[in-house]
Amino acid sequence: MPSISSRASIERGGARAAILVGSIILAATLVLGLWSAMAAEAGVVHTVVMEEMRFSPATVRVKPGDRVIFRNRDLVPHTATSKGEKLFDSGAIKPGESWTFSPPPRRAIRYACTFHPMMEGEIDGEQP
Repeated sequence: MPSISSRASIERGGARAAILVGSIILAATLVLGLWSAMAAEAGVVHTVVMEEMRFSPATVRVKPGDRVIFRNRDLVPHTATSKGEKLFDSGAIKPGESWTFSPPPRRAIRYACTFHPMMEGEIDGEQP
């Protein structure tokens, strides 16, 4: 039978272990919560491919914080340029290159290639 002092020592060790386990669980919960919040802020990356003289997909639905990558897989340069209000203009995107744009929230934006005006697309911002 363990002595009273060794039993007290075992109980203190058990309390320390419980505190340690609780601290680890709390830290893991905080890290996961922070990670989730950062992932939500980062948004989604949408890819629009320029190929065969068209934007694919032609319409991209975005939420605040999302980004759009325009990737040129065609044989000639293209642009992604907003129509009407000048919200963005990629300049020439050479074959094999890409350009990234962070659209303003809650806006529908039509765009085209300035070199090939028949190439049109739309970024559809989520409405409230």
